[in-house]
Amino acid sequence: MVSEYLLEKIEGYLQENQTAMVDFLRDLVNLEGKHGEKAHLLKTAGFLREKFEEIGLATDVIEVGAENAPIVTGVLNPDAPGKEILFTGHYDTVFAAGSRGEKPFYIEDGKAYGPGVCDMKGGITIAYFVVKALGEFGFTDAPVRLFFVGDEEVNHQGGNAIAQFKAFTKDILVAFNMENRYESGELCVGRKGCYEFKCIVHGVAAHPGHAYDDGRNAIEEMSHKVIGLQAVTPKETDRDYSVNVGTITGGTVVNGVPDYCEAMIDVRVKSFAALDACQKKMEEVCAETFIEGTTTELILSDPMIPFESTEAVLHAYGVVKAVSDQIGGTVTGSISVGGSSDAAYIAANGAKVVCQCGATGAFTHNIREYSHVDSLYEAVRLFVCTVYSYPLFR
Repeated sequence: MVSEYLLEKIEGYLQENQTAMVDFLRDLVNLEGKHGEKAHLLKTAGFLREKFEEIGLATDVIEVGAENAPIVTGVLNPDAPGKEILFTGHYDTVFAAGSRGEKPFYIEDGKAYGPGVCDMKGGITIAYFVVKALGEFGFTDAPVRLFFVGDEEVNHQGGNAIAQFKAFTKDILVAFNMENRYESGELCVGRKGCYEFKCIVHGVAAHPGHAYDDGRNAIEEMSHKVIGLQAVTPKETDRDYSVNVGTITGGTVVNGVPDYCEAMIDVRVKSFAALDACQKKMEEVCAETFIEGTTTELILSDPMIPFESTEAVLHAYGVVKAVSDQIGGTVTGSISVGGSSDAAYIAANGAKVVCQCGATGAFTHNIREYSHVDSLYEAVRLFVCTVYSYPLFR
């Protein structure tokens, strides 16, 4: 049970740190950067490292690839007994630096605006001020780690951040992924995996006038494949997987029978079992030949695994929901969603993890993105209380 004494301390802390929290979020949002803009992202990493050191965390910056921004991590109570409590997230965004003008952060009618303000620099702000509070309150019962990556929006392509997630979460007590919470108030206990496939059809090039019958049109063969691949998606709306052919390219000139056609396919799955079933059906479609002399390849090019609602995940959610209910918090329930996140890698490692623990807001990956300023304070209150309730996660 959360004591009244702790709640009073938290309320005093929030009153003292409201301005500092907004300033931290402002500075973080104004430090822009997407994948490929490493110089910008390194400024964000430097800002985080400096802030971690200011509150006494044992801090490290971990390189994950030549083109990828590093992981910035810091731990409170590194020598404390017991397993680590982990707050994690990402500091890269989908917005190019400068695309929203100089210093794009602003507040209007209680909402903070700017690139990444909701997804997920609001969550980073919350996690930082939770750990800052724990240090000031003298919490020493367990190590508490901040762990922020700089290449989540591209699924860590070209780097080894996924391996770092596996290493840092193999024996933790619980993790909180600080992706934004929906305005409806649920925490996330499941996310679809996102798998990118490439379908390639090889045909035979020929002149369409004097050698038409010698050609094997790769685009025509692909048209059959597209219809078949789209039909793999179950018709019911509560489906376990879906297949979407998103782009097609083929041929080089109009006056030639094309010998090559390529389609990029987005596949969403609720579970690893659903992926196996879906991929088998896709392979069956690609194995069928409609135009003799053509061949087809199906290649998995970019996987982001599903975040499955394991017993460990549901246990962790249950603890946070119980704490929220006790303190009059704003958690309304649990939800499974379509987008992917790094919570998937933590859950697949067998760890307890809850996602969407960050700021409440809307329009992520959109120029209208915002987060509710008050949700920062509410979440700090919730997760300080949750950390103090750490025995419930055992």
